[in-house]
Amino acid sequence: MKNLNLRIKITIGIMIIVIMCMNLLYYTADSTIMKMMQESEREHMENMLAAETNIIEEYVRRQESLLTAFSKDSSIRELLKDVNNTEKLKTVQDYTESYYESLNNWEGIYVGEWNTHIIAHSSPSVVGMTTREGDSLKALQDEMTSANGLYDAGIIVSPATGKLILSMYCPVFDTDGKTILGYVGGGPFVNELRDLLNELKSEDDTTGNYMINVNTGMYIFADDESLIATQIDDKNLLNVIDKINNGDVSGEFTYTDKSKYIASYKSIDKHGWAVISYDDEKNVYKDARKNMKYLAQICIVFVFAISILAFIIIMISTKPLKLIEHSITRLGDLKLDKDPRLNSWVGKKSEIGKIATATNSLYNSLNEIVSTLSECSSSLNDSAIAMQKSSGTLIECVMDNSKATTAFAEHSEEINETVEKVNHEITAVEKVVTSINEQIKRSDTHSNDLLNKVKQMQDLADTTLLATNAKIEENQKSVGVAIDKLKSLMRIDEMASQILDITSQTNLLSLNASIEAARAGDAGKGFAVVAGEIGNLANSSSETAAEIQAICTETRNNISHVQACFDQVIDFLQNDVQKQFTEFSTATKDYYKSIADIQNIISDIAGASDSFVNTVNTIQEQIRQVSDVPNTDSIDSQVILSKAKETEETTLSMTVIVNQNKENANAISGIIQKFS
Repeated sequence: MKNLNLRIKITIGIMIIVIMCMNLLYYTADSTIMKMMQESEREHMENMLAAETNIIEEYVRRQESLLTAFSKDSSIRELLKDVNNTEKLKTVQDYTESYYESLNNWEGIYVGEWNTHIIAHSSPSVVGMTTREGDSLKALQDEMTSANGLYDAGIIVSPATGKLILSMYCPVFDTDGKTILGYVGGGPFVNELRDLLNELKSEDDTTGNYMINVNTGMYIFADDESLIATQIDDKNLLNVIDKINNGDVSGEFTYTDKSKYIASYKSIDKHGWAVISYDDEKNVYKDARKNMKYLAQICIVFVFAISILAFIIIMISTKPLKLIEHSITRLGDLKLDKDPRLNSWVGKKSEIGKIATATNSLYNSLNEIVSTLSECSSSLNDSAIAMQKSSGTLIECVMDNSKATTAFAEHSEEINETVEKVNHEITAVEKVVTSINEQIKRSDTHSNDLLNKVKQMQDLADTTLLATNAKIEENQKSVGVAIDKLKSLMRIDEMASQILDITSQTNLLSLNASIEAARAGDAGKGFAVVAGEIGNLANSSSETAAEIQAICTETRNNISHVQACFDQVIDFLQNDVQKQFTEFSTATKDYYKSIADIQNIISDIAGASDSFVNTVNTIQEQIRQVSDVPNTDSIDSQVILSKAKETEETTLSMTVIVNQNKENANAISGIIQKFS
């Protein structure tokens, strides 16, 4: 990675981040969709069970009403009072056969005495039979008596035909409404009910169904027709029966049988039945798995597309860096001629602009340094040549001064007077330097005060900046909480969708009810009116739910607008106010550093001033020593000769130093020549 190009590094980083985000998106979507599909399937099953329950109850009510209507005929009551009347027997038999012909898909219908002796039947060959005796007769009579009306024995296997029928019995009361004269019975085949239940399923519906008798533990309907009217031995269905017997009228469960299934059940307490709906999880998640494959392919395409776009953007954005890299490489080769293409970025506020500006300043600084070194080298070289010439002249002068020692000794008194004058002048210089030193100290005191004030300004700016940042974050969190609370209103939209689903199911129920009412003829006209009103109510509910959804949509747009406004305010605080406080804090730090540099310079000047005062004092002391030579009217010539000798030696040393300076000047020139 260290040797890779910066563009490739950034692109790889972005690709890794995008892959991580896409993986997170994929797994989140997978979990959410699976959960939604499972909930949708369970809701579908519950709706199917509710629809099946309604169809079953409506079917039973319709069949019961047919048998009840048959029992209300006065001719039957009159026959049961006088069973030996052949005329009445014929009338009831004809009525029974005629009524049976108006029925659809019934096994038979009959009139019997209270002891189950049949006196009229849709099939005349059965007349005269007694269907029950003993305990079974007593049980049937007790059930009809306790019901005080129609007794529904449930769906059973007919002994006559071996097919499933709905076995029903209805007592016939005398005119007082209390005395039981006999009863009527009949049973429609339930294959019509099975067909109605099958009509609920669409062609692509993979859901399976059971209808069971909870009391007897037998199958009523099953997708596998071989199970119909057989005893239940499936432990899952037996478990459902136990739950219903314990009071759980509806529920859901999962089980495994070669594959994993999800199932729901609903009890029909009135008849002791239950309906169960189930489906394989593979079928439930089939569409979801297919959609997730498409999503995975889209995520892969997005990863490559985003990576390519990111690389192109990075290429365009980092193109100026090549110019800066070229310029810095030229600086590494000590080439000081600028690349004119860099000028367009100098002074810009972007990161590249700042680097270009700094590089341009470095070019200018190095050019100035090289120019200064060149001038210093030339000046140093010229000075070395001049000093070399001066040292030769000085040597000659020293030789001449040695010859003039005697004459100088004679003028020592004049020299002492001159020394006195120099001493007086140096004293005056000392006073001036002392005054300057005091002013420097006062300046140092003022600079300390200014430095403390700038430090206070810097602390205040930092404190204000931290407080501003904290306030902005606090406001941003408050705005986010407020927006989230507003978004919770969108649950109304979900509730409106649920209302639309309910109205759709209600319309379906109304349509089915209208169909059944039409089949019932005149007897179902009243129920057709009720079904029509239910349909109108469903349409009204649908329109209201649609208006609620429209209001929710408008509310969602308003929330988006409010959130955009808050985002602009937060952006202004972060990019304008916060930025200005940051620049002010940076400026105070720069002022503090500049004043500290000034204070250091003042300290250096004060030190130099003190050194100068000490030097003046030393010179003054030496002059005083020269002036105060005791008991001497003139300087000893030997002493002057020895000083002249020392001067000659010093001059020779100076000549060596001059040569060294000349070599240093040549070395500086060599350094300067390395820059081009």
